[in-house]
Amino acid sequence: MLHNFSCGIWVKTAALFDIYSGRISFCGIPLTHRLSPDMQFCVINQIKCKAGVFSLYDLHIKTGLTIMSKEQLLEQQLNGNAVDYLALMIKSFMSVVFYGRTIQKLHKAKVLSLFGLNVNNTSMAEAVDWITQTHQNKTNIGFFINVNSINLSISDPEFFNQLSKANALFADGSGMRLAAKKAGFLLNGNNNGTDMLPHLCRSCVQSKQSLYFFGAKPGIAKQAASQLCNQFPGLNIAGTEHGFNEDNNADEIIESINNSGCDILLVAMGSPVQEKWLLEHRDKLQCKTALAVGGLFDFYSGNISRSPMWLREIGMEWVWRLIQEPRNKFNRYVIGNPLFLYRTFFLGLVNTGEK
Repeated sequence: MLHNFSCGIWVKTAALFDIYSGRISFCGIPLTHRLSPDMQFCVINQIKCKAGVFSLYDLHIKTGLTIMSKEQLLEQQLNGNAVDYLALMIKSFMSVVFYGRTIQKLHKAKVLSLFGLNVNNTSMAEAVDWITQTHQNKTNIGFFINVNSINLSISDPEFFNQLSKANALFADGSGMRLAAKKAGFLLNGNNNGTDMLPHLCRSCVQSKQSLYFFGAKPGIAKQAASQLCNQFPGLNIAGTEHGFNEDNNADEIIESINNSGCDILLVAMGSPVQEKWLLEHRDKLQCKTALAVGGLFDFYSGNISRSPMWLREIGMEWVWRLIQEPRNKFNRYVIGNPLFLYRTFFLGLVNTGEK
């Protein structure tokens, strides 16, 4: 049982009395975590851990991360030291500042209107289910939209129209989470392609569906396919093709994709090229689902390293990308991010979608 003040802005600060009395800890088992009676007995009596105000599980829920299970997060937290707990408290305070309190009623909204686009409000599991489910005869197209996508769509009406034609739009990144909050919505998950791919691979192994990788520099898609096949035994990657095909026309590439018999096509050529390519050729494709995935293959080939987890937990992964490629990513992040925030919080375009 936790105490609250009956009124005031900081009603939940009464929990400090519970911490002082020893009922709970600053960091401990998530208050929202449901454990079996046997596990509760083990945690309380053998591990000697109390319930806590701050937890890795609650932090990941707040930021929309879907990387580890509840049990993995709990195990990582219980193995932490004093420095880890201090970092957890700092990250948790930052998540409250950035993303605010949970608005429960908005979990029910399946589709959100953001910047004039209909964005699927899905958890990671729901997004993977949509990708792997059986569709009608026509190939279903899915796009991941992030800060850069929105900036491009506002400055380029043609790209906005392309995004509007997708069968599903998945919100990618902390910027979209902030924008959704400004519009009065709560995103159920951060559906970025990099975190999603392992979940998609596991689902494909279970359902015996195959993938095809098209895009990136020569050799990158093949390296990514090799790495993933080693990581997920039984994964079927039906084929790969790089995105620098000056000698091959689109018809030959599509023929190769169709002949592979793949169920899901991943296209990595960067925005807005990949979205345009998929929409132009969707009628010729025979796969069930096709996704535009940006630089996904670079991460899983080992060509570009992923940011440390602590940066992802505070929604600052873009800083790592900027450090890696300062010249290539300068306009996208140093100019693009403030421009996105200006359009969101000062011009209010997140509600209207107009320029």
